[in-house]
Amino acid sequence: MPNQRDIAKALGISQVAVSLALRGHPSISVDLRKKIQRTARQMGYRPNPYVSTLMTQIQAGRRAREKGVIALIVDVYSRQEWFGHESYQIYFEGVRRRCEELGFRAECFFLTDPGLTAAKLDLILYSRGIHGLILAPPYLGNQRIAIKWNRYACVGTGYGWEQQQLDRVAHDHDQNVVLAFRKLCQSGYSRVGMIIPSFYARGRGTRWIDGFLTCQNRLPKERRIPVFVGSEEEKSFPAFQKWFSKWKPEALLTLYGHEGQWLKRLGLGWPDDVGLACVIRPPRSTLAGINDRYEHIGAATVELVASKIAMNQFGIPPYPKITLIEGHWVNGKSLRQIGPRLTLDF
Repeated sequence: MPNQRDIAKALGISQVAVSLALRGHPSISVDLRKKIQRTARQMGYRPNPYVSTLMTQIQAGRRAREKGVIALIVDVYSRQEWFGHESYQIYFEGVRRRCEELGFRAECFFLTDPGLTAAKLDLILYSRGIHGLILAPPYLGNQRIAIKWNRYACVGTGYGWEQQQLDRVAHDHDQNVVLAFRKLCQSGYSRVGMIIPSFYARGRGTRWIDGFLTCQNRLPKERRIPVFVGSEEEKSFPAFQKWFSKWKPEALLTLYGHEGQWLKRLGLGWPDDVGLACVIRPPRSTLAGINDRYEHIGAATVELVASKIAMNQFGIPPYPKITLIEGHWVNGKSLRQIGPRLTLDF
């Protein structure tokens, strides 16, 4: 791989000039900067992120005690809102701990902060020698964020709502549903219904319904119940009431378990009348369901960013990959054994 000395030799200028130009230093004229940067791209030059970080630390008067910063970019929420979500607190702790173990430091940047645009953040990250980026959940995608992605080793967390361009780490939606469905069968529930808000039912990338239909396909037709799409926010209770009356599910599989309020409005309780389980079990909940292992998702995201930095893999990958983390089942008070154990044939 060519270095700055090779670029300087090709252009007949000093290595100092090349170094300054690649960092956008104003002491180098705009025309010469563009010429040097263009030549660097043509020669396939890639900066060494550890050297860049070291130089940044030296210039800032800091000791090189770490490999650098991995930046988390939060696009939707403010700092207070984001850290107000317990799931994101767990996720960030996984990121922070794994960063420390690998010699990095995690730092959050919120695009909702006053005056902070994506373009300004890009300049801040580049000037500080930060090369590792994580698009933190809720991950909407990278296309509408005006950052020069070729400067960074970047990974997204979760499922976005636009065409995916970056490598990502996410929950294994369909396998989490399969695991929860099996647990319900083992408790004797033979008629399991699923409720999912329309936003998630129609969103790009989410696969909860896929897992549910996989399970339903292995059941006799008389035990299959169609997915109910709706939520309290969508004022779907009247439609839910009709669906429940028609299909008579013995247990409900939901995202967070909020639909327990609908059961109360029907005069039903859990687990005595209806079983209730969730595939995104809130921390410290008493409901049965899936712990989505958000801390492990955060750690795996850091590992992927760190490996990209080590291998000089910057920019948007030609073939984006997704790493899926399967959750684990947690028993709760919302289920009981209502009959003999049933099994799925897979």
